[in-house]
Amino acid sequence: MDIPPNDDRNDNGVGEKPLPPVNPLAHTIPHWYQFTQRIKLFPWWIRYNIGIAKEAVMKEKIIELGASVGMQDRWLKRIIQHAVSEFSKKGLGSDYYGYHNIDHELEATYFTLLAASGQKEKNQLSKDDITYLFISALFHDYDPLKEFDKPNEDAVEWFIRNDSKIKKFISDTGLDTDIVIAIIHRTAYPFRGEIAEHARSRMQELFTRAGILEDDVKTRKHYEDLGWFLSVAERVAGYALGSFEHSKELARRNAHALGWHPSLINEESVKYFSMFKEENEMFERVMQGVPEEYRKRFLDNVQAFREAWMEEMNVRNSIDRKELKLMSKVEEIKDVLDPYVRESIWNLYKELPVPVRIDEEKFRRSLFDKDTILVTLRIGGEDGKIVGYAKGGLLENYKLRRGTQDENMGKKNTVYLENISIKPGYWGGTGGHLLRLHFLNEVKRRGYRYVTAYVHRNVIMHRINSGESIEIVQKYDPDKLDYYRHDLSTIKEDPLKSKMTTNVSETNFEGHV
Repeated sequence: MDIPPNDDRNDNGVGEKPLPPVNPLAHTIPHWYQFTQRIKLFPWWIRYNIGIAKEAVMKEKIIELGASVGMQDRWLKRIIQHAVSEFSKKGLGSDYYGYHNIDHELEATYFTLLAASGQKEKNQLSKDDITYLFISALFHDYDPLKEFDKPNEDAVEWFIRNDSKIKKFISDTGLDTDIVIAIIHRTAYPFRGEIAEHARSRMQELFTRAGILEDDVKTRKHYEDLGWFLSVAERVAGYALGSFEHSKELARRNAHALGWHPSLINEESVKYFSMFKEENEMFERVMQGVPEEYRKRFLDNVQAFREAWMEEMNVRNSIDRKELKLMSKVEEIKDVLDPYVRESIWNLYKELPVPVRIDEEKFRRSLFDKDTILVTLRIGGEDGKIVGYAKGGLLENYKLRRGTQDENMGKKNTVYLENISIKPGYWGGTGGHLLRLHFLNEVKRRGYRYVTAYVHRNVIMHRINSGESIEIVQKYDPDKLDYYRHDLSTIKEDPLKSKMTTNVSETNFEGHV
């Protein structure tokens, strides 16, 4: 299968400037970039190799567990090292903005191995079965040229077939690469409709290639079920292995990559977990193989998401009933920002998905910079509780994503909007719209011409279609977190003063990468 670069043609309507023809993140990754990525990751590699990085801790747990079921520990070390190296240098390391990075891969591998090795007599798996599950789990998301954060199983197949080391690792165990790939195809999600039809068709072709006769239905079903086992285990893994804080971070990463509005994170998470009811047979089989503490932790985290969603709905209902009033306020930054404001902003900053945050130390310093523009969202009045903020500063103070070239860099006529962060429960309650409008007007009041930011494509298109003077400067896939420019000269009036309330609602998610 040939995977060409995405030409990403301009599809943004009449009258806009042509976009750069190639998405910077969809190039085949050049060797020089992989080399610079290695340099960038050098401090992490040091921590990893001395065993203090979380990936190193998970690696040791996997090796210990794998060796306990008969896998050779030297082989385990080498194949995990190759996976960590390839994911990291190809941009899918622990710093990757999306859900499907090396951390997820290692968590999925450990949890799958744990569940497989702990199967009771009725469902007991052979050593070969467990090894198939191990290899498939370790590489089931290996798709460096993603069109979306969710991996494409056809692309994963291509990368595995074209990685001589992976094929050698498989052959060293006497297993079949085609069966590994067939198991991975069964992890396609959601497994219904065209997705399931395509996966099943390809799996049957792969079984034939592997020498399994067409009338050997029992063997084919066995490997299909191994794929189903992996599919359930890898989706449960992170939420069963970690705390609720870890689960929230996973949900934020997933939301960021899929373009969900932050107000949907808890709601969509509840829906996601509810879908396991449709796979209850395999869910119970997976969970019977792991210690009870993991089942309890998973169910506790699911319940915590449900309670968080209920709390959000209560807040929104209070806003709708006008029991809560939201207002925005431009904060004055002199030598020292008010301690309450500073602490509130810091806590909200920590709620942002890791990929959306600017550097922590830079963020702290900016709270003392008089050129920083900071608008807070408060409940009730100008001294009310802070539940959100919009923050930015001069474009020249920021490092843009690989591939973004802004013609205004150096002209000091542009403000970069870092992000809009709102406390869970207050998203979707008019706050995002209010903060953005107030920020835009404050930027114009200070004499700047443009505001730029990285925002999900569907949000930008909604604003363009609503008549806002916005152009997309650079498109990105798979996250569709595009760089846009807003021309403030088209804002004719300044309806927002230093304090403002509103009852208009808008989907909004600004972000820095």
